[in-house]
Amino acid sequence: MAAYSGGWRSGRRNLGSGAARFLVIGLFVIFVLAPLYWVVITSIKPSSDYLTVPPVWFPAQPTIVHYTAALFSYRGLQGLLNSLIVASASTVLSAAMGTMMAYSLARFNTGGQHLAFWVLSQRFLPPVAIVLPLFLLFRSWGLYDTHFGLIVAYTFMTLPLSVWMMYAYFRQLPKSLEPQQVASVAACVEDKRPREHRFSRG
Repeated sequence: MAAYSGGWRSGRRNLGSGAARFLVIGLFVIFVLAPLYWVVITSIKPSSDYLTVPPVWFPAQPTIVHYTAALFSYRGLQGLLNSLIVASASTVLSAAMGTMMAYSLARFNTGGQHLAFWVLSQRFLPPVAIVLPLFLLFRSWGLYDTHFGLIVAYTFMTLPLSVWMMYAYFRQLPKSLEPQQVASVAACVEDKRPREHRFSRG
């Protein structure tokens, strides 16, 4: 009887702790998702429903006029396209240049043992410190308000981080694996060559 009573109390204790855990998780989910829900609902409300009391939790007549105004009237679509172009180009350039520089630093010790840290230290410089010189330089070169100017700026701002990340990767990569990887890449390139070229060589 005592064992049954102890097991019953333990089960009640576990049930209570589980309910409290789910209650805390539920409150946290509501705390996180409620603002997102309100932002989305407000974006499809008519302007007359913004300040009503009590608040409108879901509009009777949803509208997308705010989205069309943001994308077309205020040139939001053009801004998104510009961001896509600049972000894609700067990411590719930063990754490519950072990989080559990191490989040189890791494998050939280019610049000595302190150059890698010096490259990373460029991230310590506050961006606001170079805004005015960069603006004057770009304006004198005709790069102000151009895609190319933004790509150059973002590439060299993100390059130190790309170099440092790839530098750590190459430092951990055993040198013995490099010939095998080069051979694998060469084999893949050879397999993708046109078939008649490979036959004519034989």
